[in-house]
Amino acid sequence: MPRGSKTATEQSPELPVLQSQRLYKQIAEVLEGRIRSGAFPPGNYLPPERILAHQMGVSRTSVREALIALEVKGLVVIRVGDGVQVCEPATVGVVHELAGERSALEQLQARSLIEGEIAALAAKNASAEHLNDLDIALNAMDRSFSDPAQFLNADHNFHVAMAVAAGNQVLLDQLEHLWALRYQPTFLKFEEHYSNDAREQLAVFDDHRKIVAAIRSGNPNRARSAVRQHLKRVVKNFMK
Repeated sequence: MPRGSKTATEQSPELPVLQSQRLYKQIAEVLEGRIRSGAFPPGNYLPPERILAHQMGVSRTSVREALIALEVKGLVVIRVGDGVQVCEPATVGVVHELAGERSALEQLQARSLIEGEIAALAAKNASAEHLNDLDIALNAMDRSFSDPAQFLNADHNFHVAMAVAAGNQVLLDQLEHLWALRYQPTFLKFEEHYSNDAREQLAVFDDHRKIVAAIRSGNPNRARSAVRQHLKRVVKNFMK
C-alpha cells in the first residue's frame, strides 16, 4: 500500500450506530404522517384495526400498539367500542416522544419468562417469613380495590416479595427493571382502556391468590404455571 494511503474504513467519517425499530413504532410513524398531512383530519375516525392491519400487511396486535402510541403522543383518542378519533395535533414540546418506550406486549412476554422462573424458585426457597410477606402484599391488594394507584403499588410489592423469596438478587434486579418499564405511558394506556375495571382487578387478585397458594405448595411447576397463566390473561385482555 502506498505511503500515506488509508483504507476505506479509515477514510470514512464517523457514522451513527443504527438500531432496529419495533414494527408498531413504524406503523405509528406512517399513521402520524397521514394525520399531519390531513389525510385523516381532526374529528374523523381512523379505519378499524382490522382494516389498517389488512392494508398495511401487519397484525392487529401491532396496529393496536401503534394506536396506543399515537394516543400517548396526543394525536388520537381511543374510544373503546366506538373507534379511534383523530384530534388536533399537540404542539411541539407537549408531544410525548416514544424513543425510550418498550412494547407492552413484549414486556409481558419477558415477564412471563422471567417471573415464571422466579415463582418456581420461590416455591423451592420460600421461608415462612417470605410466605408471610406475600400474604401481607396480597392483603394490601385486597384492601385497595377502590384506589387504582394503591392497587398497582400493592401489586408491585407482591412481585418484589416473590422475587425476594426466590433468593436470587440478579433476578430481583431484572424484575425491578421490567416493572420500571411497566410504568411507561404506553403500558399504562393499555391498562386504562382494556384492563382497569373492577372486574379485572378482582381477576388480578384471584390470580395472585393462586400464585401464593402455588408457592406455598412447594411445587415449582405449579408456581411457574400460575404466573404464566396470569400474564397470559393480561395479554388476552389487552387484545380483546
